[in-house]
Amino acid sequence: MDRQTEAWTAFDAEHFPPRAWRMVGTTPQSAAVEVPDLDAALALGAGDDLLTFADEATAAQTVPAKPAELAVTMSTVRDQRIFTLAGLRQQRPFGRLQGAAGRIGGFLSLNKEWDGVICLPGHHATHWVQISAEEVVSFVSFATLPVVNALCPADRPRDALDEAALVETLHDVLSKPESLALRIAEAQTMRRAGVISDAVARGQIWGAALGAELAASRPYWLGQNLALIAPAALAAPYRAALISQHIPVTETDEARMTLAGFVQARSRSC
Repeated sequence: MDRQTEAWTAFDAEHFPPRAWRMVGTTPQSAAVEVPDLDAALALGAGDDLLTFADEATAAQTVPAKPAELAVTMSTVRDQRIFTLAGLRQQRPFGRLQGAAGRIGGFLSLNKEWDGVICLPGHHATHWVQISAEEVVSFVSFATLPVVNALCPADRPRDALDEAALVETLHDVLSKPESLALRIAEAQTMRRAGVISDAVARGQIWGAALGAELAASRPYWLGQNLALIAPAALAAPYRAALISQHIPVTETDEARMTLAGFVQARSRSC
């Protein structure tokens, strides 16, 4: 069958919640569909190939490495072929890029000869990734969203937040990272006492976490050409944080970068 007319499924298990696209050639047939797991993604196209990104068990290539050259391996489940794009790994500081490796590959396929740093917020970690000559040179990762989810005193930490509260707290923690735990405790106490609203509490917790993240990642963003690949639920706090520091940033369509990464990997599958 001609690859341009062949049906297949792209499954992004790392997104929250997991999602899949039905594809024909390089074209999605609809918006992403929420799916709970691999079996549900396979059921979208019975008998069709499925392509997914790396997980913790997948072999990963050590950086520096080009995302466009990562291996694509094949396995079978109930006679259905599953192709998996390899991830990237780093020894010091230790880290892995799984779905992020695919999104970076998609971004670079659409932005030829781009050099700089890509920030990729995610459900489990945010990655800051240095790109040069189409290679991932190095990266650092931060458990920012897990910190926010665990410590925010307001319900639904990813709901609307007060950007002014975020920026004020971010400036404080960025200049004094040792104040991180203090500012989190203050926000928790004020919210429980009814002194601040849920939106302000969210802003303060996000600001504290992002202040610590920006302080630690400063070599990756200071004076750099920066791109942001963030899912919709995480774009607002990162956008506010970067703008507050007068950091020029190219904001991308995260779903488009993800699809481009799948399409690039599909072109290398058997």
